[in-house]
Amino acid sequence: MLRAQSILKKCSSLIGAALLFFSLYSHAQSAIPVFNKKEVVEEFLEYLSLPNESDDPDGIEKNLLFVRDHLEESGVTTELIHFQEVDYLYGVFNEGAPHTLLIYLQLDALDVYAPNWNQSDPFVPVIKQKNNGTFFPISSSEDERVFSEDDYVFARGASDSKGPTFSLLAALRSLFESDIKPSVTIKIIGDTAEEKGSKTLSSFVQSYRNKFNADGLLILDGTRSLANVPTLTYGARGIATFTLTTYAGLVDLHSGQYGSIIPNPWVEMNQIVASMMDNDQNVLIEGFDPYSDSAEELSYLKELQYGGYDELENRLGKPLLKHYIHPQQAFHHPSLIIRDYFANDGKTKGLTRIPSSVSAVFEMRLTPETPAKRQFEYIRNHLKKQGYTVIESEATNEQRAKTLKLVRIQTSTGSVAFRTPLNSRLGDWFEEGIKKGLHQNEVLKLTTTGGSQPIASFIKTLNIDAIALRIPNPDANIHGPNENIALKNLFEGIQSLLGIFTTDFKDDN
Repeated sequence: MLRAQSILKKCSSLIGAALLFFSLYSHAQSAIPVFNKKEVVEEFLEYLSLPNESDDPDGIEKNLLFVRDHLEESGVTTELIHFQEVDYLYGVFNEGAPHTLLIYLQLDALDVYAPNWNQSDPFVPVIKQKNNGTFFPISSSEDERVFSEDDYVFARGASDSKGPTFSLLAALRSLFESDIKPSVTIKIIGDTAEEKGSKTLSSFVQSYRNKFNADGLLILDGTRSLANVPTLTYGARGIATFTLTTYAGLVDLHSGQYGSIIPNPWVEMNQIVASMMDNDQNVLIEGFDPYSDSAEELSYLKELQYGGYDELENRLGKPLLKHYIHPQQAFHHPSLIIRDYFANDGKTKGLTRIPSSVSAVFEMRLTPETPAKRQFEYIRNHLKKQGYTVIESEATNEQRAKTLKLVRIQTSTGSVAFRTPLNSRLGDWFEEGIKKGLHQNEVLKLTTTGGSQPIASFIKTLNIDAIALRIPNPDANIHGPNENIALKNLFEGIQSLLGIFTTDFKDDN
């Protein structure tokens, strides 16, 4: 009996030790390293100081080298690939994990018009704090500076998309320095032509598909909703543009001499626009929007607590067009926006002239159900029903002489729409990882964003789901002057990625 008790005691001790070992091992595998916020911000400021406008090849090269060097110092194997006049960055952090995550980064920025900024150079970052809705530069020197989550960094690309990119760089560096292996193999694609429409990206992905095979795609792009809580977005609308041109005489004519005699192209263009939209700005083009929200989607929208009309009205200071249950519902449907009106070359304004031609530029945001080619055909049919002869090339003198109602259409197609199901296992993994990284239970899941991202080629070619992690603050002024990112958001982006990278991905099997 005593011998049996002794054996039992030893077994209990061994079992206890084994449980402790596995507990410690599990904790070590899932541990989230603590990063030095001051060092992170100092490196981020260095990154922001490198101009990266799409049309600046020298700036793009410096940015590529900065990101490449940072990745390689964190144990990532990198490669610069020049494909069809565009430079791409490819990286692999391969620790032999059974699953692979592909990450898309935007490495270029929109052009800058410096006079509209509240700082001398948009590529010299300025740290500010907000007081009663107004931003004030911090006066202390950099050596004395203690960076606070309440600080904002102002620079072109701060949110679109150097902030999200640097969140990844800092997360990988933190894992590497802490000797913590990620739970997945990480592959990275850096795109330097996103602001130009990523026109070669689809061919690039197809040509190198064997490099990019993965279990899912994480997109680091876009701002959070007005609630500014951790956000996952499961889709994006596509984009296409078209320009319509109406015609009068071969040259500009004196408005007093020829008004009410020759058709005024301004009036014709206004009539075309009025035929496309009603007074509440609903699109009237037959067949333009075939989508009907499902009962499941309507239920989701009714329960969505963030980003409602009241929040938007308070922020924008303007009554809104309330066509839907929730503003998010608008992103399930295609939209038609007028971007610009101009006569001739746009330089003759306010003169006593009837211009020889008037043009209007339109933008369409598209859904998976309404691809660009389809929408263009419905627009052509609509113009013909209004009595117009529709042409694709510049009107000839003969066409202008013989045709009273003549309109030219010029089309351009950008990103294609995509929508990943909300019940995607990839999204469940991201959500679990974010909650772990931030030690909180709140993650906002949105069906789609109103903007566009060049992601559909990955989904189609690699047959994977794609979801965006939204990091920057909603008031980041993306694409505008005084673009910024809150340091709170930058830090949360790093922590979110660390949580994802240290959480096991469980497939459907």
